[in-house]
Amino acid sequence: MGEKFEGLVKKVYRKWKKAAKAKDPHLDEEDLACFFDNVLSPEENERIREHIIGCDECAGIFALSLNAESAVEPKEIPKELLNRALDILKSKDKPDIFEIILLLKENMLEIINATGDILLGQELVPAPVLRSRKIKDFKDEVTILKDFEDIRLEVKVENKGGRYFNVTVKARHKHNTVAFKDLRATLIKDGVELESYLSDSGEVSFEHILSGKYDLQLTGINAKLASVILDVRA
Repeated sequence: MGEKFEGLVKKVYRKWKKAAKAKDPHLDEEDLACFFDNVLSPEENERIREHIIGCDECAGIFALSLNAESAVEPKEIPKELLNRALDILKSKDKPDIFEIILLLKENMLEIINATGDILLGQELVPAPVLRSRKIKDFKDEVTILKDFEDIRLEVKVENKGGRYFNVTVKARHKHNTVAFKDLRATLIKDGVELESYLSDSGEVSFEHILSGKYDLQLTGINAKLASVILDVRA
């Protein structure tokens, strides 16, 4: 493996390791090095290639490294991976990910992880501050907010007896609080679209949902506004 590839692999891995969570099934340094060196079996090579192409986080980190490593010749990089990385670099409207992980108990909700601000009474508290205060248990509902480029997103999750939950999503313009018109919210599980609603009030509700991991996609008239990973565990 050439020095340029070696340096690139190390750079990608360092950035990935810093950003990735330990629980995520990402590739390790040896996987990446062997993949780029083309010494894996066809099955392993395909597995790793599909992971990188399909993983936004790994592809994004790789794209950043590609952007910094202008000396790398495109022909040295697998074509699919190069195209994926270049698409990310060119994308100006790629939505940020809003992650919410909750534990659904009989009479309360517990926040395991969230990337937004938590509504605590009349106070908005950043999730890391809430964790530092060791506050994680709520009664039957929790509201989490997150600002994107020009949108403020509010997600309220309500416990409906420890088995089901309701989700209400509100989208407002960040600077003037005006509701987004023609907002469409789509709830997806395991790649299958479960429900999709269009609202001109900037508010959409999903009721009596079973615990599980969901992808909640919000789109406006012209583009995707935000993506919420909602993982509610019983």
